[in-house]
Amino acid sequence: MISHKFLMGRGRDQLSIEEIRMIESKISNVIDVPAREPLACRGEEVVKSTLLLEGFASRYKNDQTGARQAVELHVPGDFVDLHALPLKQLDHDIITISEVKVATFDHQDLMDISQKSPRLANALWFSTLLDAAINRKWIFSHGRHRAEARIANFLCEIYVRLDMVGLVTDNAFHFPLTQPDIGEITGLTGVHVNRVLRWLRNRGLFVVDKRRIQILDYDGLAKLGEFDPDYLFPSFARPEHAP
Repeated sequence: MISHKFLMGRGRDQLSIEEIRMIESKISNVIDVPAREPLACRGEEVVKSTLLLEGFASRYKNDQTGARQAVELHVPGDFVDLHALPLKQLDHDIITISEVKVATFDHQDLMDISQKSPRLANALWFSTLLDAAINRKWIFSHGRHRAEARIANFLCEIYVRLDMVGLVTDNAFHFPLTQPDIGEITGLTGVHVNRVLRWLRNRGLFVVDKRRIQILDYDGLAKLGEFDPDYLFPSFARPEHAP
């Protein structure tokens, strides 16, 4: 199935095979998009919704000088612009971090399946509420956590979210983000990010090798970041294979 990662680990098992097939049948196109390319731009009319199948994308807000702040990172299985289904446009930009594969759905088709299946309508709504929960957590982390805790919390979040969709192996996952990307996510300068990542590695919490992160001490990282996965509404309390 093209959309097999949608809501994995977060209630997907509540959808029937027929409902999943209904979603699949409404895919209008599957395309590959290069890294660092826009998927949606602020203020433009949006007539399709985009499901991320492979790769990473991020939401950004920009100020009048062009400086930007990442407000959410998307991983495979996420709808990246479902908010535009009722709004018809977004108040932010969505840009690919890595090369991605996406499936697109015409808004009218999503409206049709929502009317035919209340459970699918609820699943789509649930997906947008998860985005809001992640956004609230990031706001809280930026306002209350020190730099070390912000980055530790972010690494734990991505670990759990990728584990949900089967993209963690031996406690390791592909991580194409650069230090400037992490800075835009955590509200820190590139120099500060570099210093914090080095400090975390020296404590034996994780290692990085060729854009791949391996978590060595999940509990230590979670404690440092005051990370609790409840806001992700997972079907499990922590990664099944966390060290």
